[in-house]
Amino acid sequence: MVLLLNQQRAVWLPLRTIRHQMERLLVCGGYADWDIGVHFVDNARIRQLNLQYRNRDKPTDILSFPFHTTKTPEADLPQMPSEDERNLGDMFLAMPYILQQCKDENDRVAAHLPVLLAHGMCHLMGYDHESDADYEAMRKREFEILNKFYSRF
Repeated sequence: MVLLLNQQRAVWLPLRTIRHQMERLLVCGGYADWDIGVHFVDNARIRQLNLQYRNRDKPTDILSFPFHTTKTPEADLPQMPSEDERNLGDMFLAMPYILQQCKDENDRVAAHLPVLLAHGMCHLMGYDHESDADYEAMRKREFEILNKFYSRF
């Protein structure tokens, strides 16, 4: 199940479309029957979370909080999870920050959201980008998911 919580007012969001996109991304990533939470927040909330959990006192576009802790990406996620364990986690997207990014890059929020959602989903699967090798592995997995998403969408 995809749980969407819109806790901001800066950007109007087509929640039905986003829910459908997130469901498709889960299918493309191999997690069709898994739960995920997607929270749309303002810059103040993302800054608070970034400070609290990453010790960085600034807003960012997205933060992900996995339900499962893994030593290596995806390998430690339950293979035959019970219904309670089929939860990738929660991601928080700062819509004012993302809107400004899109304006700066001459991009549309609607076009940028699936990329951010795939990125956040990869974090929930255990990927990170702390080193160059980690970055490449995560980027490869994001591309795999997005290629399936766009070829089927």
